Amino acid sequence: MTLDVTAELDVPHRPDLAPVGRQLEALAPVAARFLVPDNATARAAVAGLVVAAEVRRHDHETVAVLNARDRNTLGLRRDLLGLLALGVHEVLLLRGDTPESDAEDGPLTVGTMLREARALAEEHDAPLTVGVVAAPGRDLPGWKRDADVVWLTPTFSLPAVAEWRERHGDLTVPVRAGVLVPTGPDMARGVAEGMDLELPDGLVGALEEDDTAGVDAACEHALALRDAGVDGIHLVAVSRYREVAARLSGLV
Repeated sequence: MTLDVTAELDVPHRPDLAPVGRQLEALAPVAARFLVPDNATARAAVAGLVVAAEVRRHDHETVAVLNARDRNTLGLRRDLLGLLALGVHEVLLLRGDTPESDAEDGPLTVGTMLREARALAEEHDAPLTVGVVAAPGRDLPGWKRDADVVWLTPTFSLPAVAEWRERHGDLTVPVRAGVLVPTGPDMARGVAEGMDLELPDGLVGALEEDDTAGVDAACEHALALRDAGVDGIHLVAVSRYREVAARLSGLV
């Protein structure tokens, strides 16, 4: 069974798109599409629309993240129109952190964005695939079943993913499971605490000896997910994208 990989790009925090090109070149042999984050760390980065345009310039399929935290309804419509004009026909909707101040027309929710995206695509007769996020340990709310793709948050627990998929056996849309590559012991500890992520036994110690140890752990988990009932993976390789691409090459 082929492993369908969506590779998340590490978006530059400087006015330079060369890092995007390097990631695309390394990951293209193993990735079916590329996900463009939307200020994932609440720190200013090159605009997702610009990065999406660069991915499309290299003739790759693109998924653009749209974060409720950073836009109002008008901003959402503006960005959707821009993405459709670029030939980007898939988006992932996220809530993000709670905004410090409300937008003039009130803060967006993922549900609102889902309805707005559907309405805009219908208005312009444009194909649009809309994704939402779910957690392996939680049931999928009914309104999220209206999405076209479900993205599971990262976990190293294969049983948790398999159990979630079995529990939602009536779900007919594609499910993509998150796979995170820890790049070092501090990063591993940070994401374990911040994302309530249970790391494989001994991984932090292995990372203290070899900061590429997370590559093998993540790739082994990614390959094992083929038997967990998911339709693909969402790969977050961060700075280890070259090592991950080399490890997965010929296996996906």
